[in-house]
Amino acid sequence: MLDITELQRDYITEILNISMGRAASVLSEMVSEEVSLSVPEVDFVQRNIAAEKFDQANVSTMSGVTQSIRGAIYGDALLMFPEEKTLSIVRILLGETLPVESLTEMEQEAMCEIGNIILNSVVSSIADILKKEIMSSLPRFIKGTGCEVFAVETSNDDDLVMFLKVNFGLESQSINGYVTLILNVDSLQDFIFQLNEQINAI
Repeated sequence: MLDITELQRDYITEILNISMGRAASVLSEMVSEEVSLSVPEVDFVQRNIAAEKFDQANVSTMSGVTQSIRGAIYGDALLMFPEEKTLSIVRILLGETLPVESLTEMEQEAMCEIGNIILNSVVSSIADILKKEIMSSLPRFIKGTGCEVFAVETSNDDDLVMFLKVNFGLESQSINGYVTLILNVDSLQDFIFQLNEQINAI
């Protein structure tokens, strides 16, 4: 397990809150309504523990968006909400009032657009820390339990997850979501090394 100091955790949280502020500004312009995004906590855990945290905090299926990332770091970025909350978010952003039982293709596309904005803000912040390029794939809509989303049964147990709880605030309601980065150990160690360089330069 990679040890993260309180100072490192606070620094990462501060950087990510800045990136979330940028994403919130873009989303606010899209929906003509104030959108707030904040990261109250950051944690680094193994893949199976991230899945457990997911499922303990949420009794329903999760849905959201995933993107593969490569370049300075390799892994996957995910934005996830409880499925019924995802529907609420998309309805608000689309201005939809008609009741629907499940996400339509148009709504899935809208969720991918939201995820693309938020995840790219996070990945861009990490690229700034590393001072290297990180590329992202096109966003893809996914849903499932924590174990399914994090592919616990079929993936490398050594991979670590940067686990962010995110407060997604709209004028009408506040919704808790999750942004996670699944990184191999080498990528995460490089990230922490560069992070220390930034902290020591302050």
